[in-house]
Amino acid sequence: MSSPTQQHAENQAAFRRLKPMIDQSYPKDRYVAIDGGRILADAATFDELTAALKSIGKDSPDVLVVQAGVDYPEFAYILVQSVNDDCRRS
Repeated sequence: MSSPTQQHAENQAAFRRLKPMIDQSYPKDRYVAIDGGRILADAATFDELTAALKSIGKDSPDVLVVQAGVDYPEFAYILVQSVNDDCRRS
């Protein structure tokens, strides 16, 4: 069993490999779930995809969910605001 970090890297690599096929085979903005190097499920909405994944015993945090026809950046910056004790006392 691979670690969550390895699983994430494997799913990202699978997405890059499968992206041309996903964009060609699925309508734009359709949600597609990838895990273990393959597509597990697809649905018109995120909620529908979550239900489909749950029905096959997969929880959405365990898989990579993308939308067909959407270009994702290779890197993203996540900004986090830190709250220190002085701010909480105000």
